Amino acid sequence: MNSISCIVITYNEEKNIRDCLESVKWADEIVIVDSGSNDKTLEIAKEYTDKIFQKKWQGYGPQKEYARQLASLNWVLSIDADERVSPELREEIILLKSEVRKEEAYYIPRRLFFLGKFLRFGGCSDKQIRLFRKEKAKFSDDIIHEKVIVDGKIGKLKNPILHYSYKDISDYFERFNQYSTLEAEKKVKSQKSKVKSKGLVLVFQVILCVFDFIKRYIFKLGFLDGIPGLLWALFSSFHRLIKYAKIWEKDKMTLQK
Repeated sequence: MNSISCIVITYNEEKNIRDCLESVKWADEIVIVDSGSNDKTLEIAKEYTDKIFQKKWQGYGPQKEYARQLASLNWVLSIDADERVSPELREEIILLKSEVRKEEAYYIPRRLFFLGKFLRFGGCSDKQIRLFRKEKAKFSDDIIHEKVIVDGKIGKLKNPILHYSYKDISDYFERFNQYSTLEAEKKVKSQKSKVKSKGLVLVFQVILCVFDFIKRYIFKLGFLDGIPGLLWALFSSFHRLIKYAKIWEKDKMTLQK
């Protein structure tokens, strides 16, 4: 692993982008793909890189794939504007640069910062492929929940990316609304929403919400994270129902036209 390009997609991220880029300024190259910011995002970004490109928003997968293609170095680190590379992860990646490895990509764990603390339980932590050899991986074209498709062996890193996604509860529900809409659109486009009775599906989703909350809060120990853990489990379990309600609403409006 000789050199690393860090790619970041942005849109009106003036409150996040400086801390994000500070955490990756050790990278050999920083590539930013912006989808029309009208705040100070680009002004701040120019302090860290001159490789800033504009692309009309087409979804998370297409935006990140475009950024991957623009990266000029042989390894790519992908992070979001509301994420930070922890100091420990930085050192782990820098150490990898001096080694010969068989892996073509790496899973990196993420830690979520929510309502004043890093959550440890409740299923909030995940791992994603974020570091990969450019010519051995690409992003799927999903508009949300994009994946990195890798041709080759995938390893794991120990230290985390820090995820500062939500400023407060209001911000959570703004994103909740945005993401659930995108997920509903994705499911409709894939035609997986075609079921005989969407009313029965919605009833089933209510039941699943209850079980999902119990799983997160009890069995995955979300209660150990205090009130933030309770709210995270409650809000997260509700997400599935809203997505299917939006699918039902969209199909109903289509039939009425």
